[in-house]
Amino acid sequence: MHLEQLRLFAELVNHGSFTKTADALGVSKAYLSKQIKALELELNCQLLFRNTRSMRLTTAGESINQRAQKLTSFWQETQQLVKQQEEKLEGTVRFTAPTGLMQSKLSVLVGTVNKQYPGIKLICETGNQTHNLVSEPYDFAIRITNTPPDDMVALKLMTSAYICCASPDYIAQFGQPKTPEELKEYDCIALHYWRNWLFVNSGQHVDVAVDAKYQFSDNSLLKDAALNHLGITRLPAYLIENELAQGELVNVLPEYLGETRDVYLLYPQELNRPERVKSVLNCIKSMITQ
Repeated sequence: MHLEQLRLFAELVNHGSFTKTADALGVSKAYLSKQIKALELELNCQLLFRNTRSMRLTTAGESINQRAQKLTSFWQETQQLVKQQEEKLEGTVRFTAPTGLMQSKLSVLVGTVNKQYPGIKLICETGNQTHNLVSEPYDFAIRITNTPPDDMVALKLMTSAYICCASPDYIAQFGQPKTPEELKEYDCIALHYWRNWLFVNSGQHVDVAVDAKYQFSDNSLLKDAALNHLGITRLPAYLIENELAQGELVNVLPEYLGETRDVYLLYPQELNRPERVKSVLNCIKSMITQ
């Protein structure tokens, strides 16, 4: 860890700012700042004078920087030894992702990776479980959350709103609610752990606790139930955009905006990510955009 901190310090001096250094190394500013502070505590001296606009080295910082630059040069030489192997783009890439997002947005990922990088093997764990990316053998995660973890690099891919929908046949038989409060009068289909549905209209928030007649643990089952005319459900827009466009499902509360969730690409703070992982990350970024 001390060697990594010294290297980070050398990179910080070379780039001249925390923001530029973090961007260049693919880590967060918070992580970089934490490591520099830890180095100062370990050495029991201040290495930098810094404010919101600039930074400069202390006398001790100049001395440490000379040694840190030698370490960086050594590290770059070491990287060259493994670069040839990494650039072969071979090996396994493991990641986790929600099932519905894989089906709707990333269904062609496997084919794309196989065509562009035939030496890469993909292993994807789908479902709702939140995996620990440090203790478990995953290279990255695609996660739906509005509060990404601070100890991970978090790249927002998109924002998706939730839409209340039902089939035209259900609406023809039972009618259509005009307000969120009226949902209590209809058959609702919900995730068993998320039955409070939030809506916004003219800046006003409406929170409805639905008494769901049908409850499941996966969005794909909610979608199937709605398509089979069993009631009204609430789903992320990306999961039903085709059904809405084709008229198989209808937005039953078009005057109200549903709550939104962000989709993040998360991966551990790692200075030298394998090229095979970078290649798969780039494929995902090109498929899911803001």
